[in-house]
Amino acid sequence: MLHFALLDNTFRRGYVLLIAWCVLALVGNLSVIHMTNVWVTEDATRLSMQLSNYVEPVHRQDIHKEALKFGFSPEAPVNFPLAWFSNPYEINLAQQRLTLYPNTVVLKGLNAGIWLNISLLLIGLVFKLKNKFKRSQRGSVDGRKVEKAGHKIKPPSAQELILPVSTSQQVNMFAMFKWRCELPKHVEPQSHFSVTLAKCFNKYRYCSAKYLSSGALAVTLSSLSKDEVEQTVKRLHEVVYQALLAFRGDLSRSAVKCGACFYSEGADQTQVYQIARSSLSVAQNHVWQHIHMLPLNRTLAESLLDAETNVIDDIKAGRFVLFFQPLFDFKTQDVIQSEALLRVRHKTLGLITAGQFIHKIHRSEHLIELDKSIVRQALKVLSKEPKGFTVSVNLHVVNWSNSEFLSWLMAILKESGRAKDVTLELMICDYYQHRSYFEQFFDALSPLGASIVLDHVNGPLDVAPLQKVHNIVGIKLAFELIHDIQSSAKRRAVVKQIVNQAKKLHVPVYAVGVETQDELNCIKRLGVDGAQGYYFSAPLLELENSLN
Repeated sequence: MLHFALLDNTFRRGYVLLIAWCVLALVGNLSVIHMTNVWVTEDATRLSMQLSNYVEPVHRQDIHKEALKFGFSPEAPVNFPLAWFSNPYEINLAQQRLTLYPNTVVLKGLNAGIWLNISLLLIGLVFKLKNKFKRSQRGSVDGRKVEKAGHKIKPPSAQELILPVSTSQQVNMFAMFKWRCELPKHVEPQSHFSVTLAKCFNKYRYCSAKYLSSGALAVTLSSLSKDEVEQTVKRLHEVVYQALLAFRGDLSRSAVKCGACFYSEGADQTQVYQIARSSLSVAQNHVWQHIHMLPLNRTLAESLLDAETNVIDDIKAGRFVLFFQPLFDFKTQDVIQSEALLRVRHKTLGLITAGQFIHKIHRSEHLIELDKSIVRQALKVLSKEPKGFTVSVNLHVVNWSNSEFLSWLMAILKESGRAKDVTLELMICDYYQHRSYFEQFFDALSPLGASIVLDHVNGPLDVAPLQKVHNIVGIKLAFELIHDIQSSAKRRAVVKQIVNQAKKLHVPVYAVGVETQDELNCIKRLGVDGAQGYYFSAPLLELENSLN
């Protein structure tokens, strides 16, 4: 009876395990089928987006080539099992309806299903051997193997089945490009760069190019090995440069700047964009470095999340320095003013410009602390310079409307005795928006001798209200207006109009961001009075600073 009871228990236990294994196999195979359908849908969507970038009409050869990159074939498979599982997939393109077969994607799903079932069989076999081994150690039911009383034999643990795990770590890359040249009017940037990059980077699962309204090119590559990230971004820069060189034969590599971020799947896309944009700013502000790349790791992500607190802590601790961009006057052939530019020594990101973090500072007390520190340091530098050395300072627009800050500003300018050597810069669009308020403040600054420069001017002036302000000593043209101006008749006409209006106001006009001899010659012919930019000098580091 005991013999049959043991057999009955063993049978029931085995029956339960068999049912559990069958349920697991069924769920696993259904999951593989579902994932295969998801892969087919995602790849079909990417293929549709890629084909939409082509200029119509699209040749059938190009369609087939792009389809193969995403795992689709224009021909139905004839071999089993692809012929059984590879159902046709229709894609609409303009007036065409394309029938494609996802052979490669389905084959990937079949391989996954085969490996799943092999793994389940191996796991079942291991459990079978494990149970058999334990029974042999306990002894047979008929009593041929009997354990001695008080001497239990401890069976060794069954050897686990270790499935191979891929050690290669895959990451994605997001890169942003800016260049100093204009594309021909007949070229559509979105289509041009999408096709060019798709041809050069077709080995990656996903390659996307988007031309932004700001004039930047954003590129996304997926499934890169960490070992190839550095070489890939260099090749990416070279491909973009060569694509631009076709339109501008004298273009140098230094005119094409790239900022990139590589990150793992599921990363915060906002942080990825911010890192890429910051990297691009670093590359643009560097004379020799054309590519700057940062990873989105935990430390960097935390630094970005706490950027406001960290930067203000650095400011309060004196971990910052001012650079000075000289402004040259064409008549005197001398420096007439130096614009103060803030650089913060961040413990994680290194030396960063104001443009990289200013958009993350929102609290009014932090903005006040930032501008107060810049003004104090500028006055400290002025105290070591002879009379006549003029410094211009950009104040945040929020602080212009803060009466407490403006009272402090006028008090410290008066106390320094160098107010006449300080010029405050204000964006002209902010002046137009709050004109009556700013005119009152300009009048209050007048007795101190402090002057005003209106910058970021990119259109004709509103002359009537400007005639009422007597301490405006300069108009600064926006970089977007000056960059490559010799090739744009429209922008030359705008600059000429601004120069003529400024003459009526008896105010000089200066250009910002002059980088080439052609730009310099052009603005001189248009009557511009002076300029600043890398053509004359890169920003100069102050020798006396408060670094800790």
